[in-house]
Amino acid sequence: MSPPAPTFTERAWLAYGFRPFFLAGSGAAVVLMLLWLFMLAGRGPLAQLDPIQWHAHEMLFGFGGAVVAGFLLTAVPNWTGLPTPRQGGLGFLLVLWLLGRAGSWWGGPGAWIDLLFLPALGISLAGPLGRSGQLRNLVFLPVLGMLWSANLLFWMQPQQRGLALSLTVYGLLLLIALIGGRVIPFFTERALAGHQPLRAGWLEGFCLVGLGLSAVVENWSGVSPLTKLLVLGATALFHCLRMFGWGSVRMARVPLLWVLYLGYGFLPLGLLLRGLAWSGWGSLSAGTHALTAGCIGLMCLGMMSRVALGHTGRELRPARLTVASFILLGAAGITRSLVPFCWPQLYGHALWCAGALWCLAFLSFFVIYWPILTSPRADGKPG
Repeated sequence: MSPPAPTFTERAWLAYGFRPFFLAGSGAAVVLMLLWLFMLAGRGPLAQLDPIQWHAHEMLFGFGGAVVAGFLLTAVPNWTGLPTPRQGGLGFLLVLWLLGRAGSWWGGPGAWIDLLFLPALGISLAGPLGRSGQLRNLVFLPVLGMLWSANLLFWMQPQQRGLALSLTVYGLLLLIALIGGRVIPFFTERALAGHQPLRAGWLEGFCLVGLGLSAVVENWSGVSPLTKLLVLGATALFHCLRMFGWGSVRMARVPLLWVLYLGYGFLPLGLLLRGLAWSGWGSLSAGTHALTAGCIGLMCLGMMSRVALGHTGRELRPARLTVASFILLGAAGITRSLVPFCWPQLYGHALWCAGALWCLAFLSFFVIYWPILTSPRADGKPG
C-alpha cells in the first residue's frame, strides 16, 4: 500500500534545506547568466544598478547565497543532531531570498530587502550551533556576518562597491576552504579504499591566514605590486600543497570526487593569476573569474550533485549528463580565465563561450535534479 500523499505543509521539496535552495541556486545560475548575456548584447532589460555591478552582486549573493544556504541548512543538522527550519520556516527563507533578487534588480529602497536574507539564515543556524556546544562549527556564523557586512557596504556606499564585492569573493572562498578542508579529505578516504589523505595543522592554518592576508593586500592601496604577488603566490602554493596532500590519481575514476578537486584547483590558479595581474601580467578579471566561475562555480555544482544524491537516499552515482555538466563547467572556468589571460584578443569570444557553457552546465543540473529534489527520499526515510 502506497503512503498517503503529503499535505501542502509537508511537501517533499521543503523537507530539507538543500532541496529548495539547490533548485533556486541552479535556476538562478542560468537565469542570471542569461540576463547578463542579453545585457551585453544590448537586447535585454537593464537592472537599476550598473550592469557589471549587478552581475557580480547577483552571481555572488544570488547564486552563491542560495547554494551556501542549502548546504549549511543541511550540514548543521548532521553536525549537531538538531534541526534547522523546514516546511514553512524554510519557505520563509526562500521567499526572503527571492525578494532579495527582485530588490537587487529594481534597486532604490527596495534593494534593502536584500539585506534580510543572510541575518535570517544566520539566526536559523545559530540556535542548533549554539545548543550543540560544538565551538568549531560556530566559525560559520562570523563568516556569514562578513558576507552580510560586505552586502551592507555594497548598498550603503556605492563608491565602495568594488571593495564590497572583493570581500564577498574572499568570504565565499573562506567558506570553501573551511568546508572543503572537512569534506574533501573525508570523501576521498571513503571513496578510495586504503588511501589516507595527508593533513598538516600548520598548512591548514597557513591556507586560511593566507586568504585573509590576500584579501587585505588586494584591497589596501598602499601595498606594492610585488608584495601582492608574493602574498597571493604564497597562498596559492599553500592551497596547492593542501590539495595534493588530500588526493590520489585514483580519484580520476570518481566523478563526484574529481569535480571537487577540479573546483578547488581553481582557487590557487585564481590567486596566482591575480598576483601576476597586479604585477602587470594579464588582467585582474581573468583571476577573478578563475576564483568565481571556476572555484566557486565548480565547488557549488559538485557539492550540490553529491549532497542531493546522498540526502535523498540514492547511490552516489551521478548520471552521465551530470558528469558532462562537470566537464562543461570546468571548460567554462578555463575559457573565462586562462583564455583571456593568455590571448587577450579573444576576450569577447571567451566571454560568450564561457557564459554558454555555464548555462548548459547548470541547466543540466536543474533538469536532472528537479525530480530528485521535489520527490520523497528513495529509501522512504524522512528528509
